[in-house]
Amino acid sequence: MRTGRRFWTLAAGLTASAAIAHHSVPVNFDQSREILIRGVLTDVKWLNPHSHFLVDVTAEDGATEQWLVEHGSVNAMRRSDFGNYLHLFEVGTELSIIGWPGWRDRTIFMNRAEVMNGGELLCVVAPGRTPERCVP
Repeated sequence: MRTGRRFWTLAAGLTASAAIAHHSVPVNFDQSREILIRGVLTDVKWLNPHSHFLVDVTAEDGATEQWLVEHGSVNAMRRSDFGNYLHLFEVGTELSIIGWPGWRDRTIFMNRAEVMNGGELLCVVAPGRTPERCVP
């Protein structure tokens, strides 16, 4: 009986730890600095708890690298001013992403995006982020 209770307590604790680690921005991204990537959207997933998309970026050597761009939930985005711009993030769109680099290769947490809206260049700020100049 005690062994079973200990097992389930340990299993619940490990599951909770894994969930927190998976969704924790500081664990997955370096919040002490920002980077900029420019590329073309190749896949868009508006999901909860985290939306993400893939961006093809041309590296310095001319090779194409696929970057994973993560950001907040689609619900949070729709409730914020960002929700007015979701339609701009379509496959094939050229854009610049400014955000925190991931600890894993070719990952970034989006803080701001520079994207064209017709002939107008917009700086779209992610929910909860302070509006700043888009591209440094």
